[in-house]
Amino acid sequence: MNRGARASGVWNASEQSSGLIGKEAARPVRQIPLGVRFKVEYGIGSVAHGLVTAGLGFFLLFYLTAVCGLSGSLAGTAQLIALLIDAVADPAIGLASDRIRSRLGRRLPFMITSILPFAGSFALLFSIPRSLTGSWLFLYITACLILSRLSLSGFVLPFTAVGAEVTDDYRERASVVAYRLTFDHAGALCAVILGLGVFMSGPSGLLARSNYLPFGWACAAIVLLTGLIASRAVRGILPRLQAPLPSTDRFLASILREAKELSHNRSFLLLFGTIVVYFLAYSTSAALTLYAGRYFWKLDTLSIQFILLSATLGPLLGVPISAIALLHVEKRAMTITAYFAIALFQVWPPLLQLYGPITLSPGTASVVLIVNGVLAGTAIMVAGVGFQSMLADTADEHEWLFGVRREGLFFSGLTLGYKAAAGIGGLIAGVALDAIDFPTDLATKGAALPIPGDVIAKLGLIAGPLPAAFSAIAPLFLLGYHLTRKKHAQIVDALEARRTARMEPIA
Repeated sequence: MNRGARASGVWNASEQSSGLIGKEAARPVRQIPLGVRFKVEYGIGSVAHGLVTAGLGFFLLFYLTAVCGLSGSLAGTAQLIALLIDAVADPAIGLASDRIRSRLGRRLPFMITSILPFAGSFALLFSIPRSLTGSWLFLYITACLILSRLSLSGFVLPFTAVGAEVTDDYRERASVVAYRLTFDHAGALCAVILGLGVFMSGPSGLLARSNYLPFGWACAAIVLLTGLIASRAVRGILPRLQAPLPSTDRFLASILREAKELSHNRSFLLLFGTIVVYFLAYSTSAALTLYAGRYFWKLDTLSIQFILLSATLGPLLGVPISAIALLHVEKRAMTITAYFAIALFQVWPPLLQLYGPITLSPGTASVVLIVNGVLAGTAIMVAGVGFQSMLADTADEHEWLFGVRREGLFFSGLTLGYKAAAGIGGLIAGVALDAIDFPTDLATKGAALPIPGDVIAKLGLIAGPLPAAFSAIAPLFLLGYHLTRKKHAQIVDALEARRTARMEPIA
């Protein structure tokens, strides 16, 4: 391999196909600086994740209830069923991506085979036939959601694991995470612009059922394209990735054993608790965003769009803030602070509107909420960089403790937690709407349907203070996280010594 290739972190075809590289060279290989091109192309894969997450989070509950006429409780139940099935499947997907052996490595085959159903199922979810009602409507939605969530996991779990194992460097990992989260925010931005700015614009755009079909298929095309770009980027750095250790264990037995190992990893358990509680907050808030904007704040579609877009600007401030902060503080301190900030930005606007000395007009509220959204998005970005780079560090600790690398199963364990929490959060939002007697099927009943003032006030409470309470609880788990920068460096040195002694291949 020539010096230029080393400097850029790009490997040529002959090296890539040459077979095995001694594991004694593994650490130097993964400490070669990654080129910006790889980080960009790899990060683009997160556009697919961000777009689908935002599309489901912001639009799905409103589409199913206000447009298609399904009750909030049934809509939430369909999401919960799909997420729980997916959550159970995640450890199998993660472990399979840890163990598989192929000429394309252990991650890439899952990414390539998942991307088409990932895109298609999202499009089908927003293409519900008008003839479907009642039980058939519920079954169609549930089936589409199951396929969407399973294929999303098949792509995202190995994709995320690549980011953890492509480099051993403490700060380089944070940089990879920052790129990935920046493009994740770009995907959310794309979903909001396509939804509120293109296909659902206008006074009645959100309630027009015909607007959702082209939205779904346009998003699907973007998911497919960005997923293929990311797969190509991963194909180019295969020699940096570690091969699975030989194993004669049966697959089911391996899942049970690895799950037991995860349960004994204290750092993992603390991160698991954090992500579960935070995604209860996030999913509840996201599901109620359109309801709060349209009926509590009385905003038009354009204003709601700007407010949602403001949160996607988080990387502009969040990335440099996190980079500077990590020069002076530990990831844990930065992440805890960011989570408490998220809770603050969620809770104060509706409380001010309900109990403050002034009542904000829709125009003034738009400005306030846009500024608040920028600050909230910044805090979310900072928390994401800190949390996900802590997650990658904990994957090293797991290898140090148990002697095997299990990024796929490791990330799938946390994914299981956040998906279950997201399903419960969606159910909480749907049940809460039914509990406050908020009307459904507004597309048929008419946008001008009067909604009682007490119902509107309760909507503000379930859309703001309720998720904020979860956001404030989430960082309390991290108070017990003690994997510092110094300890992580010691772990990496110990792993290097162990790999050198074993002299095993990495690819």
